[in-house]
Amino acid sequence: MSEEKAGTSVKSLRLGLCEVCAAKEAQYACPKCEVKTCSVACVQIHKRELDCDGLRDRTKFVPLSEMTAREMMSDYYFLEECTRYADDRKGDHAKRYTQQQRYLPGPQHRMRAAAQKRNIKLSLLLPLFSRHKENTTFLDWKRNRFYWRIDWLFANAAEEEKEEHDQTKSAHFVDARCDEELTLAALLLKYVDPKQETARKNRKGLVRYQTVGIGGLSFWLQAEGVRRSATRCYHLEANKTLRENLSGKTIVEFPTIFVTYAPHPPAGYETIDSDKESDDELTGNASDSQSEEEEPASANTPKKAKILHDFDEIHDVYHALAAAYSDDDGDTDHCGIEGMFREDIEL
Repeated sequence: MSEEKAGTSVKSLRLGLCEVCAAKEAQYACPKCEVKTCSVACVQIHKRELDCDGLRDRTKFVPLSEMTAREMMSDYYFLEECTRYADDRKGDHAKRYTQQQRYLPGPQHRMRAAAQKRNIKLSLLLPLFSRHKENTTFLDWKRNRFYWRIDWLFANAAEEEKEEHDQTKSAHFVDARCDEELTLAALLLKYVDPKQETARKNRKGLVRYQTVGIGGLSFWLQAEGVRRSATRCYHLEANKTLRENLSGKTIVEFPTIFVTYAPHPPAGYETIDSDKESDDELTGNASDSQSEEEEPASANTPKKAKILHDFDEIHDVYHALAAAYSDDDGDTDHCGIEGMFREDIEL
């Protein structure tokens, strides 16, 4: 009995006094922060004051000399959990298609291929993106026709509402499916023509647009896939079809079109030309780098051109002499004759 009491006292002395109450000998050590406590009450106090959950940090460094069977098994179980977590993420259907639009589901792949035939670069986001969830664009395969979702943003109306501190939604309208063979004027007619029900319901926010009429409105497509796309837009023609207006553009899920009753783009935006932009973005960098690489070689160009021209003339003379002094069998000591000419040139 005396030996057991001595062992218990030695163990208690090894932990020292309780770090919470400092009145009794410590009986427990927190696996996470290693605070020494003497009772359950002190354990609860230390968790509450230090915001400690009492769980051992499984990634904490432990020297090899202090590793025990418990640490080894803990690390083994931790690696197994990491493997299961990685396998679960690989099997997540929402994260399967992430490599540059290469492995899209069948319907989305066919839709993108159909857009490519129309000279439209359609970019589709991952299923978790809200823009992808909102997209209602539909491709009718029997009629070979796109029905686009369009976000109409009446820029001038939005500016007026900000000035008046009116939080209405009259500046933003959404059409779920717009026929690509219709003109922009025809698609927007229901918002501008006072005879249409939609125009009458939103007359307060669109009164100036309805006063100006379709002929006085300007259309601007939000730019995508170009530099500084957040502040750039393409000018669209009201008398052209939606298909013609989107040709040569990059569309992320669905187009966003600004409508203004002024001939200039919305405030904070600048106009770009799709043809010019494609040349600058796609070929401009390559041509610039190529010109930069060729620039050192083109130093002293007139002098080098003269030398090359003179060498070509000498080379022609060499061939003429070689043909004149050739044997009857046609064998000629080309190397010897060319060597003499090269020696004369160097001299």
